Amino acid sequence: MSDTKQKHRAIAMLRRMHRKPLLRITGETAEVFGALAGKLTQTGRGPDFRVQDLWLAAQAVQRKFILLTANAKDFQDIPELKLVAVKL
Repeated sequence: MSDTKQKHRAIAMLRRMHRKPLLRITGETAEVFGALAGKLTQTGRGPDFRVQDLWLAAQAVQRKFILLTANAKDFQDIPELKLVAVKL
C-alpha cells in the first residue's frame, strides 16, 4: 500500500481482529448445521438462500450461545436458536 493513512487503518483493523475470539467450524458444527437445514426443509422453508445465516445459527446452537442480530426475521424460524434482536 502506498498511502500511509490507508496502511495505518489496515494495520489497526488487523490488530482489532486479532483481539477477537475466533470460532472454528468443527465436525460438530457441521452436524448441527445439517440438522437445522433438515428441520427447515421439513417445514417447507429451505436453507438454500441463507447458508451463511445457518452457519452462524449452527455455531450458536452448538455452543449454547445467544445470537445477537439486527435481522431477527432471518433467524426467527431456526429451531433451538436463542435469539436477541437489536435495533440499530
